[in-house]
Amino acid sequence: MTIAPVNNITTQQPAKKKIWKNSLRDTGYAAAALGIGSAIAGSRKKIKLHKYLALFAGVLTFIHIGIAEYYKQKSSKLACKKDSRNK
Repeated sequence: MTIAPVNNITTQQPAKKKIWKNSLRDTGYAAAALGIGSAIAGSRKKIKLHKYLALFAGVLTFIHIGIAEYYKQKSSKLACKKDSRNK
């Protein structure tokens, strides 16, 4: 009796995570954390640290808003394309 290879085996691939959701979430949390750190440093009169943390919090907030607006525009364009196809 010979053993034949089985070709029907399918492997289940792991679900791909959407990168933009992770980057959007991460920039939001990072900006919030740096903002809180800046507030704590400012209340303890550590002005240099306060300035740097506030600067980084502002930059991350700007990036976060940019990512959110980019995907908002992208999704509205996709919705417009779907509407035009249905007409």
